[in-house]
Order: sequence, then C-alpha cells, then structure tokens
Amino acid sequence: MSMDKTSRILVAIDGSESSMDAADYGISLAKKDNGELIIINIIHTPASAWTFYGASSFKEFIKKSKSDAEEWFDKIRKKASEDGIQVKTEAIEEIQSVPAAIVNYAQDKKVDLIVVGTRGRTGFSRLLLGSVALGVVTYATIPVMVVK
Repeated sequence: MSMDKTSRILVAIDGSESSMDAADYGISLAKKDNGELIIINIIHTPASAWTFYGASSFKEFIKKSKSDAEEWFDKIRKKASEDGIQVKTEAIEEIQSVPAAIVNYAQDKKVDLIVVGTRGRTGFSRLLLGSVALGVVTYATIPVMVVK
C-alpha cells in the first residue's frame, strides 16, 4: 500500500455512533483517494446461543440483526452517494471471533486499511467493541485506523 493512496478501505460497523463516525472517515478517505469502500457488520452468533435461546429465537435474532445492518448500510450508502462514492456492504455471521472475522475478511479482500470505532453500543456491547477494536489492531497485518 502506498502511504499516499488508499485503494481499498474496509470499515466494520455495529450501528453505534463511533462506528458510524468510522464510516464517515471511510467515505472521506475513499473520496480523497478515489478508493473502493467496503462496509461490513459482523453478527456474532456463537454456537452456544442456538442452544441457550432455541431455534426460533435464534432465527429471530439473525433476522433482526440483518435488518438492523441493512438500515445502517442504507444510511452509509446515502452519505457516500452524496460524495459520489459507491459502497459494497455485507453482513457476516460469525460463530467464533469478531476481530478475527474482520481481519480475515480484510486479508481475503486484500484491503489497504481497516477502519473501526473505539466503542460500540451501550452496556456490555460497549465493552465488547472495545475489545474488538483492540483485537483488530493487535492481529491485523495491514494498517488500522481507530476512530474516536
């Protein structure tokens, strides 16, 4: 990756204000460098959740999570289109590690930069995203931008 230009930018979101700010940074970078912007949402689906919640509740959780992600993607697409940026979006179900899913996706898609927010949604999820950002920074082999 050139230090002057970022061609492929990956932003991981969870709908929190911090992650949406990260998406705004991604849009700005893509506009500046005429880069490709990829937005993902990781839906953490540990195998234990299936057993704990039961099949129907688990399916409802997945359906709601995908619906929420699509709303967030729509907001980002709208902002990006105002700047002439096209966005690729994807909601990914992950049973193991959210940071690993982000890092692996970045490697598979050969992105130049990963952008994440510092904090996620309130409550327990806030603590988890803090650890997600830390995990991505720790294990990524490409540059990571953490947006406050």
